[in-house]
Amino acid sequence: MRIARIALAALAALAVIACSEAGAQEMVNKIPAPTGYTRVATEAGSFSRFVQTLELRGDSKTIHTWKGEELNQGFHVIGVAKLPLLYKQDLEQCADWAMRLWAEHHKAAGTLERLTLFNYDGSKKAYRGSGESYEKFLRLRMAYSNSHSLKKGALPVKEPDIRPGDLVVQNETGGIGHVSVILDKATAPNKPPLYLIGFSFMPAQEFHIEEASAMHGVSGWFTLDGFRRYLKDRLDLGEPVLRRFQE
Repeated sequence: MRIARIALAALAALAVIACSEAGAQEMVNKIPAPTGYTRVATEAGSFSRFVQTLELRGDSKTIHTWKGEELNQGFHVIGVAKLPLLYKQDLEQCADWAMRLWAEHHKAAGTLERLTLFNYDGSKKAYRGSGESYEKFLRLRMAYSNSHSLKKGALPVKEPDIRPGDLVVQNETGGIGHVSVILDKATAPNKPPLYLIGFSFMPAQEFHIEEASAMHGVSGWFTLDGFRRYLKDRLDLGEPVLRRFQE
């Protein structure tokens, strides 16, 4: 009996470890699509596939600021990106995280020589030939560009063509604005597409996926019109426009 109890305890411990590891490996595309909807397929090696398979922390839905403090701003969190903040300063906010994800895609793909971000005015700034380390290049782009830069420099997107990795950018004046990232898309016949959408905010904080209410979407996924209403009600920082990093 004692041996049996030890064996059962060992199996239970292994189950806990397995569950923990499975949780730690949870990804955006493991979040179930609503009933009747099908998640869109994405091309291997693309930015769309990168954000669709972005790893999420399996341990918690708590957002932490750059100081390591737990954040309570009334967000409704589906998941938090496993990527840690890079800098111990109030730097990685909404537009910065959009650029960070684009850069991490190139880093993971081994194509940093093709990485291009933006100066404040929207003009391109290439990593290749910059003479800067990866972290220094990102730090400077985050410090000297923002939502205005992405609105000016990234490619416009038409609503029917939205794909994972596209940006929803708000900025009317060149000052404070907001950037959200479309992480996944699901479709159903005769129904509007649905999206998983994430962002960071102020102060600099971890990147999270925001959950849509029943007023703004279905089963936690946003419709595009629903997300526009959400932004109007919650983050009214300008008329949202669609943008895309150029592959």
